[in-house]
Amino acid sequence: MDRNNRLPSLTGLRWAAALAVFGQHLLERLIDPHLDAPRQVRSVLWAVLVNAGGLGVSFFFVLSGFVLAWSARPGESAIRFWWHRWTKIYPATLVTTLAAVVLVGAAGPLQLVTHLTLTQSWVPRHDVFGALNPVSWSLACEAFFYLCFPALFAALRRLRTPGLWAVAVMMIEIVIAVTANLVAFDRSTALFVGYLLPPVRMAEFTLGVAAALLVRSGAWRGPGLRLSLALVPPAAAAGLFVPFPVNQHALTLVPVTLVVAAAARADLAGTRTLWSRSPMVYLGNLSFAFYLVHYLVFVAFERFGLLPRSVDPFEALLATLSVFALSVVASLIVYHGVELPGLRLLRHTGTSTHGRHRAGRAVLIPTRALPPGPSARPPLATPWYAEPDRAPAARYAAPEPAATAWHTAPGPVPAPRHTPPESVPAARHTAPGPVPTPRHAPPEPAARHAPPEPVHAPRHAPPDSIPAPRHAPPEPAPTGRHAQPERASTGRHALPEPASTGRHALPEPA
Repeated sequence: MDRNNRLPSLTGLRWAAALAVFGQHLLERLIDPHLDAPRQVRSVLWAVLVNAGGLGVSFFFVLSGFVLAWSARPGESAIRFWWHRWTKIYPATLVTTLAAVVLVGAAGPLQLVTHLTLTQSWVPRHDVFGALNPVSWSLACEAFFYLCFPALFAALRRLRTPGLWAVAVMMIEIVIAVTANLVAFDRSTALFVGYLLPPVRMAEFTLGVAAALLVRSGAWRGPGLRLSLALVPPAAAAGLFVPFPVNQHALTLVPVTLVVAAAARADLAGTRTLWSRSPMVYLGNLSFAFYLVHYLVFVAFERFGLLPRSVDPFEALLATLSVFALSVVASLIVYHGVELPGLRLLRHTGTSTHGRHRAGRAVLIPTRALPPGPSARPPLATPWYAEPDRAPAARYAAPEPAATAWHTAPGPVPAPRHTPPESVPAARHTAPGPVPTPRHAPPEPAARHAPPEPVHAPRHAPPDSIPAPRHAPPEPAPTGRHAQPERASTGRHALPEPASTGRHALPEPA
């Protein structure tokens, strides 16, 4: 399947994943600590939103691997790939990190350096990965995925269908095994190792890459989009009955992967879905900026006292709508004012730099196998003029016509010993006979007084092809000292064929 096909449903689903993350942070920052409501209402909201963030982030990781594998360009260098990904995520990340420094403050050198270099998920300290803009921990994982993708994709694309299915199953087993083994540890250790550490989350990214290769090859077997989406709520509900960190993404990983693959197949089949409509696609493009700014909006509301300590459900709904609306406005500003301009500027600069300094280093993809050898270069094509059987006969290899009286020396001419008649033109390589050929011999009288309608032979035609004259009158037998007997003498350098009989042929001597 063509990698250039657009997958709008996957873009629209990004907005749904961003809303899931927003829901969990709404629970943590507003509903759980501040909502004054009946226990049943709080329980339902808690059950729906408590693991929504883990579900949304897991979807982002699987989707990232799928999309990168789907859109991978043959022959693209690793440096160019990393540049494209860096220009995509870093401008908005830089701006929101600096905004967090102004809004939150109290950022030490370690926090600032790790957040600016996207390495905060490698430091097992809550005051590092949870500082400034806490949601940017997932970008540290994405940066690690991007670093590994060229080698990972090169390895997985060589596998056949059974190997890709084996990789997909192995990645699911790794996620379940790691999270299950971390149940016995304290929550901080389980959070860092099972939820934040990039190599552990690499399994979900690899699963997305394998799924993309299976869909591209046509070997994917799975349910449709509606059934795949219907499997997500039961899996999320099952997470309410298992401990942390299994409840974050281990149980929902399979439904999430099915949703990603089913949405891609629906787009390839041309099926219109809710997620492929233009408003959803636009919101999906906005989702990255929304993901980066929404937590900072919560922090701003708390800092300026816009979130009361105790709210009823109606007031909580108004506060939720206010935070959501301001998050959308801020994401529009970041998307149109930072992300898109930065992307255009940096990629244009990178393209100009590559074009100026690397113009002579283009990568050519061979269309046929190269011959073995130390240089592995294709052989140079033999020119047509170097192949005797392919040389045009009329230009270089045509035998010359039979010589007339003033080209031929009187007397016997020896025939060739070993040279084939057609391989060497007679007039070109004829050795001088016993009597040198006169250079300024007078032309034959018959040739001088030709009939008014001559029929000439082609210039380079072989002697056999000279046609006989149609209306030529019989010519008298010339008597002269330059007359040539009809019989060709045998010698070393005789002409390949006897003179043809035509209007310029010499008659027998009188």
